[in-house]
Amino acid sequence: MTTNQTIQAMQTIVLPLFNTVNQVENSDNSDVHMLLLRLALVTVIAALGIRQLEPFLKHLQVYQVARAQFLRPFTVATDGVIWPRYTNQLGNNLFQYAYARLRARYLGLKFSAGPLNQDVFHQDVAKLSKHSDPQAVENSNPFAKAVPFEALDTYADYSKIHTSPEKSPPEPSQLLRKKNAFLATTPNAFAQKYQYYKDDADLIRTWMCPSLDLHVKEVAKAIALGVSRDDTLVIHLRFAGAVEGWFADPTYHELPLRFYTDVVTRHGKCARAILVHDPKSKESALDIASALEAKFPGIEIIKQCASRCEDFMVMYKAKHLALSVSTFAWWAGFLGVKSKSTVFYPRHAKVAWWNPRRLKTWYNHLMPEDAVFVPVEYTTAPTRSGEAAVVKEQMDHLDQLAAVN
Repeated sequence: MTTNQTIQAMQTIVLPLFNTVNQVENSDNSDVHMLLLRLALVTVIAALGIRQLEPFLKHLQVYQVARAQFLRPFTVATDGVIWPRYTNQLGNNLFQYAYARLRARYLGLKFSAGPLNQDVFHQDVAKLSKHSDPQAVENSNPFAKAVPFEALDTYADYSKIHTSPEKSPPEPSQLLRKKNAFLATTPNAFAQKYQYYKDDADLIRTWMCPSLDLHVKEVAKAIALGVSRDDTLVIHLRFAGAVEGWFADPTYHELPLRFYTDVVTRHGKCARAILVHDPKSKESALDIASALEAKFPGIEIIKQCASRCEDFMVMYKAKHLALSVSTFAWWAGFLGVKSKSTVFYPRHAKVAWWNPRRLKTWYNHLMPEDAVFVPVEYTTAPTRSGEAAVVKEQMDHLDQLAAVN
């Protein structure tokens, strides 16, 4: 298949299928239709030839998600070095880094980080490493553009702390238990279950610590914003559909308005809410702000929309944080746990095993066990009662706005 034929196939077959998937997902009783459409989509892509479409598909998160189910988050080179297998975006890449490095540590092997998945986070490392320009050499760091994580170790040699089995002393039972439990795990390429990391949480926090010393201005801005105040709640908003369109990962989703009103209520003394959001989702963030102002008269709403580094520092330094279904926000909560009194964690209500929307409950498995993490339940289940509740909530919201105006 030629390049022109590939492009034409994408325009005439695959793109309309994606559009149909999006339309059906928003309609009533969509579960069976969604499953059939996604199967049709996978079949069409396979028929067109994965290799021919790879330059396009690597930017398509639904493809990355499907592909990840059949892969592991690491590879082992012929020389025994363990490398992470990166897929999707920065928050996902950090899990793949952590899992691969833990595996190297437990097996006593060498670890190499390699370049991140997305082109935006790295340049041609091989080409840059041969360059005489110091700045070019610095950029050869695979995390150079992944602020605020550009100082992550790119290499670790755990073979030096392991001697031959005949000469090494017996491992303590607790360490052996941890080692065996970890090596028995068989994650997909995302490796996003807290059970993989709970025994090594403190160690991972030392590995993944953001580069605060390199981003003094961003840290200062977060502190000046008052994120450490007890009456302030930092809320991360993620609107994948608004930002990424049909490129978005289908297992991600927007949280219902009730989640945000619940966390403000459960905070108990929230006078200020800082909404952290993407530049492309300003209108959606404004809707949430208007709803909170209507529900909680007198609350001060501050919209935070800056660089990735500054937004991360606002969440990292927050005393009270409400997460979205986002791995990037998850790392801010997990790594910044010492500065936090409360992290409100979105936990999807249980979904039947046969329901395709069960795929949207994956974030439940990532909830840390630290006491500051407080689960807040919500649902996206398309039941009649659920739909009625959503309609009632929207009508109440409109009535509140009308009363204010």
